[in-house]
Amino acid sequence: MIAALLFAVAAEAKDWPSADIVAEATVPATPEAMTAVLSDLARVGTLLPRECVGAWVVGSPPSGQGATATVRYDMAAMHRKLAMTVSRVEADDSRAIVDWDHAGNKGFITRWTITATDTGSTVKLASPLNPPPWPFTKYYFDTVKPEWEGCQLQFIEAVAKAAGG
Repeated sequence: MIAALLFAVAAEAKDWPSADIVAEATVPATPEAMTAVLSDLARVGTLLPRECVGAWVVGSPPSGQGATATVRYDMAAMHRKLAMTVSRVEADDSRAIVDWDHAGNKGFITRWTITATDTGSTVKLASPLNPPPWPFTKYYFDTVKPEWEGCQLQFIEAVAKAAGG
């Protein structure tokens, strides 16, 4: 019992890396085409990896800035059900930014930054997060975060394909 407590304290004292969820890929789709897909939440719902998103209910309006949905993310044993709004949509020929604002005490913002390249776009998805408190910290970094980032890479590829890439 004492050994387990000492292990838990030592695990909590570890200097953890960033808890942020980040995924990046180069895709054969333009920033404008990617933005059109990412701001159409009805379309997004058909592209999400089912093993990562257990529920996706589109609200009103369904597309553009101000579009809403309710989402339940399922990463390993972590489940978060959140209301989401497309809070920012900016695009031009060379760059686009789309923000999804997940509301609530466990909410976060997911920022899509899409930059044109000679062959398509570089897409970076970033969700700044605080690590969960002990005793869940180690589980988050060892299991949840890698699974979540893998799901986001799958999602970027699905969006790019839907955007014509």
